[in-house]
Amino acid sequence: MRETSGDRSTRLDEMFHGIVPIKLNALEDYQMGRFERIVGRIVTANVKIEASRAVIPALIDVITGVGFFLVLVIGGREIIAGEKSVGEFMAFFTAMALTFQPLRRLGALTGVWQVAAASLERLYRLFDTEPTILTPAAPAPVPADTTIRVEDVALAFGDMPVLRGVSFTAEAGRTTALVGASGAGKSTLFSVLTRMVDPQQGRVTVGGQDIRGLETGALRALFSVVTQDALLFDETVRENILLGRQDVDPALLDRVLADAHVADFAPQLPQGLDSPAGPRGSNLSGGQRQRVAIARALLRDTTILLLDEATSALDAASEAVVQQALERLSAGRTTLVIAHRLATIRSADKIVVLDRGRVVDEGRHDELIARGGLYAELCRLQFSED
Repeated sequence: MRETSGDRSTRLDEMFHGIVPIKLNALEDYQMGRFERIVGRIVTANVKIEASRAVIPALIDVITGVGFFLVLVIGGREIIAGEKSVGEFMAFFTAMALTFQPLRRLGALTGVWQVAAASLERLYRLFDTEPTILTPAAPAPVPADTTIRVEDVALAFGDMPVLRGVSFTAEAGRTTALVGASGAGKSTLFSVLTRMVDPQQGRVTVGGQDIRGLETGALRALFSVVTQDALLFDETVRENILLGRQDVDPALLDRVLADAHVADFAPQLPQGLDSPAGPRGSNLSGGQRQRVAIARALLRDTTILLLDEATSALDAASEAVVQQALERLSAGRTTLVIAHRLATIRSADKIVVLDRGRVVDEGRHDELIARGGLYAELCRLQFSED
């Protein structure tokens, strides 16, 4: 019943957050049918639980009734035979009767405990899961140099290899772009860099230091990350940008809001920056959520930037201005950019071309075009009119 209740919560969450595609694809009856089947399983499980919980007190009632009857028969014979007095019999009978209710309550408690044990088992299953991303007992100091080297990194999820011996260097203070078709392993590399996952082979170093030798919090403090999925919390727009910081200078915040183009739409919100963003930022448009995420990165002001399609949800005019802001921000910082719009990374200091989890080429835009490899083909497909 607990497992099925979890399925019900998951289904409701998916239905509420996917209400638009459900309506657009006329899936109301299909989704209702799936939900009703889950509820049916919950009802069936609950009936079995209540029946099982009712059996124990019922058995105690039956056994106690039979016991009372046997005591009356045997005790009556002993009284008639003169072996026991009426007082002795009544004392024993009364003592036995007094144990009836405690036994009955104890039986009911057994059913309650079994329900609790099922919930605890699911909790302990989660608590007993051993973490795989561990900080060493004596973490190394964070290096000042932010040169990133990816050395023969391989990673597979289950039986599906995602990265196959990837190696490249992102020089400190320069912009390195990662390009390739969807599924080439670009976003997975960002997860490896920030130790969301560890590779099964190879290593990643920052300033010559293996990132597995750094304290995870200190490592992640080096990065500002803007992904194509701008996840916001159910808090105000201001809180989503500050992320708990209380020492931000108002002038700095205003500059960040202007550079990220949040200032363009914030005054139009009902309460300005103090307007609630809603669950997962549902009160904002996709482009607005992306701008808030960019403002976070601008305010975080770290030494390494990871940009995963950071301007994908912006219109052409906003994208051009925000791209300029990101270029100003990346000046002097180590920047890794994932981009499908190749026009946005033409000026990158290095472009690393990935194909099916492998590095197939790297260089500057003009060099890659001259070599006529995969990058040149991707550019030809995107800029065929030019």
